[in-house]
Amino acid sequence: MADESRVCVPRALLPVDPAGMPTEAVDVLVVGSGVAGLTVAAALAGRSRVALVTKGRLGGGSTAWAQGGIAAAVGLGDSPEAHLDDTLAAGAGLSEPAAVRVLVEEAADAIDFLYRQGARLDEEEGRFALTLEGGHGRPRVLHAGGDATGAEVSRALLAVATAGGCRLLPHAFVVDLLTDVEGTVLGVLLWAEGSLRAVRAGAVVLASGGVGQLFAATTAPPGSTGDGAAAALRAGAVLADMEFVQFHPTALHRGRDPRPLVSEAVRGEGAVLRDPAGQPVTAGVHPRGDLAPRDVVARAMVERMDRAGLDHLYLDATGLGRRRLERRFPTVVDACRDAGVDPARDWIPVSPAAHYTIGGVRTDMAGRTSLPGLFAVGEVASTGVHGANRLASNSLLEGMVVGRRVAAAVTGTRPATGRPTALTGSEGQLVPDGGAPSLVRQSDLRGWLRRAMTASAGVVRDGDGLAGLHAGLVRRTPQASCGVGPDGWEVANLFVLAATVTVAAASRRESRGAHWRRDAPGSLDAWRVHQTVARNPEGSLVLQTVPVGAAGLGPGVTGGDR
Repeated sequence: MADESRVCVPRALLPVDPAGMPTEAVDVLVVGSGVAGLTVAAALAGRSRVALVTKGRLGGGSTAWAQGGIAAAVGLGDSPEAHLDDTLAAGAGLSEPAAVRVLVEEAADAIDFLYRQGARLDEEEGRFALTLEGGHGRPRVLHAGGDATGAEVSRALLAVATAGGCRLLPHAFVVDLLTDVEGTVLGVLLWAEGSLRAVRAGAVVLASGGVGQLFAATTAPPGSTGDGAAAALRAGAVLADMEFVQFHPTALHRGRDPRPLVSEAVRGEGAVLRDPAGQPVTAGVHPRGDLAPRDVVARAMVERMDRAGLDHLYLDATGLGRRRLERRFPTVVDACRDAGVDPARDWIPVSPAAHYTIGGVRTDMAGRTSLPGLFAVGEVASTGVHGANRLASNSLLEGMVVGRRVAAAVTGTRPATGRPTALTGSEGQLVPDGGAPSLVRQSDLRGWLRRAMTASAGVVRDGDGLAGLHAGLVRRTPQASCGVGPDGWEVANLFVLAATVTVAAASRRESRGAHWRRDAPGSLDAWRVHQTVARNPEGSLVLQTVPVGAAGLGPGVTGGDR
């Protein structure tokens, strides 16, 4: 009998036996075509048989939408130490100092690597152009195409990976991870061209992005449904810091899903957040005002909106002038014009939206996870770099720094030879016997989840709201487990990860960084810990705590090398 008070997580989305299934083999299988996955593929070009799988079009994930840029201490008077200090301050006591030091000290080499791959970064007077973003003590954010950095990074790295012989498999869905009896990852169960196949690999590298689609208001593309993290959890991997979801303060408040981002660099160039009366929103809230860390600005906005009964505020960029806006922020200007707003003349309507999943599959700085053979990098991973609140523009940097380290760690691997075990369901899983549920039903489940997560696990939370959310997840997760095909599997993955966010947020009875509880508004020294979550053999989620700075990767994390 299933425990009616818990969410049951099955071992697999599809109970199948891979024996006898069509099978192919590669040295390294990379899942995801954003900056992290493309960095791994580009760094391995010509050295290994690499296949890169992505469920949408190549380069169609969050990276291509990234506007702000890449943080790196490459400017005159800047230093890795100053970058480290800003990252630790933004992380609100939960960033791992050793991991952050790797990030900032290898940043310049990562930028050089990107430049050598052909990325066209903006320059001024013969040097990289740098801008200021929230939480940074000085301008250190490199950009390309004004505010089209992610698109240029994707273009350059994809070209290198393709030229280097990487096999590219777009529109393919990784359903589950294949493991042997000891938990070693041997490959994946892949849905492509309407059928299932097994892909064996010496190393599986998850670079599949975050889970922004958990929320009704998000800047994340439609494919950000956490498929890689959910598959890793089902296979036995340890996740960490799932309660921390960063909300970007300035998403364009117009009826689009996902919401266009108004880059933080717009505030870095002088734009001001205002309420309808024209009063500055962050005045007196933080010494850096509108350039405070994102969690501070988002909360200040929500508090102002709640007091006044508003659903949005405004970003006043009129002082930048039309020529400067069009030259520096062409993507933002186009999005505003599509919404009927002229940013050179009108205040831009903005509100916070889910933007970055800080938690994920727990790894070291070479992407090793708790499962041998499995690596993770980018937004799907949790290295400890970002702590409780990611510093602006550290994400593209992390994808490149850790991606290059993953490539070094997996070089020389060959396809796994072990026998994968059959994928089975677990107690409480419902296996459809009459075909797939209707698309309306799956759409209804997705819609309920996104609204409920926004209401109860958004910028501001409390115990009662989280308890009600958890009860709703318990009731609906069995229905969400019934979906067949990519749409249904996405819903199942969203529900599984919603449960990890909810149980971790309910457990953390304090406020820190991107996790803010109105019923526990202070930060506590006793909670200067990471929370890990894993699935036990019965399908329940089990939480543990790991102190910041603890040796190794915490309970159960043994490393991804075979």
